[in-house]
Amino acid sequence: MKKIGVMVSIAALIFFAGCSKQPNLENAKLENTKQKVVEQTQNDVSVPSNESVNTENAKVEEENLTSTTITVSKMQNNQQFAKKLASIVIYFDFDKYNIRPDQWPKVEKLAKLIKENPSNYTVRIEGNCDEWGTEEYNYALGLKRANSVKNALIKLGVDPKKLTVISYGELNPVCTAHAKWCWRLNRRDNFTYLP
Repeated sequence: MKKIGVMVSIAALIFFAGCSKQPNLENAKLENTKQKVVEQTQNDVSVPSNESVNTENAKVEEENLTSTTITVSKMQNNQQFAKKLASIVIYFDFDKYNIRPDQWPKVEKLAKLIKENPSNYTVRIEGNCDEWGTEEYNYALGLKRANSVKNALIKLGVDPKKLTVISYGELNPVCTAHAKWCWRLNRRDNFTYLP
């Protein structure tokens, strides 16, 4: 029995000794992966054609971004221009279409504004009237008011191609009360930006 116990002990020692000498597979796999990554990195660095493609893509993206920025900037400038045009209103006396002396600074401001904006657009001059008179008469009077301002702008150096006229007669009031102060507000020319 003593022999069997000794043999079992020897077998156990051989078994455990053999286990400790087996290679560590995880370390071997890790070393193999590291080697592949190093080789792949060296291959990527040595290919210059990918670099030129990336540079071209970057240039295209930069041009697209610049184009978009310019477009947005133009839109913002046009919106500001349209707001400035809409803020100018030229008023007329009852049953008149000649420009009053107190309204001339507005006409000069309008001419300067139109001449300073170099983009391609049209300014619509909109003639309006109060409720007095027939619809046909007010339409004709609104047209005379719009043409009066148009002719003044042309004399101040505005390109006639940038101007167009329309009459709304009495159909576009800003005030609907039946009073003198209200009728004064409706005898006017407005200005609209047309892209």
